[in-house]
Amino acid sequence: MAIQEIINQKTGEHGFQVRVKGKTRYFSIKKYGGKRATLKEAKLAEQVFLKELGIKSSSQRLPQEGLGKRNSSGVIGIHIQWRSHRDSPHAYAYLNGSWKDKEGNARMFGYSINRHGLKTALKMAIAKRKASKLSIPDFDEAYAILAEKLANHSETD
Repeated sequence: MAIQEIINQKTGEHGFQVRVKGKTRYFSIKKYGGKRATLKEAKLAEQVFLKELGIKSSSQRLPQEGLGKRNSSGVIGIHIQWRSHRDSPHAYAYLNGSWKDKEGNARMFGYSINRHGLKTALKMAIAKRKASKLSIPDFDEAYAILAEKLANHSETD
């Protein structure tokens, strides 16, 4: 629930604050005639905010169009990670992705590009995202972007 009881010791103000994904509204207990009536109004406001945003609960993520602002790979849900094994100077490329399952637990996958090749690793990553009911990128577009990233990385070594 995105409703918090607010008690200001200095001013004596008492009410409920509704916060949902950047939208906020305060309900004073004095103005709405009692704690129960105010809480009822706050719950109604929360439902209005959720409906406006098109989500079912305040813990649900907003629907995202395209790439997020932190995406540096250029591919939705998949990125290249360089890993090295113990005491080895060599780094190996992996296709990684992560998400949260229905219970909110963090999940991730990683497929070795050296072992499977870029095409197969990408097919496996897309299949994993599809099985987890996550958005999937276009294969050809993702392949072109990731192949370029790998080529650029090997040029800088």
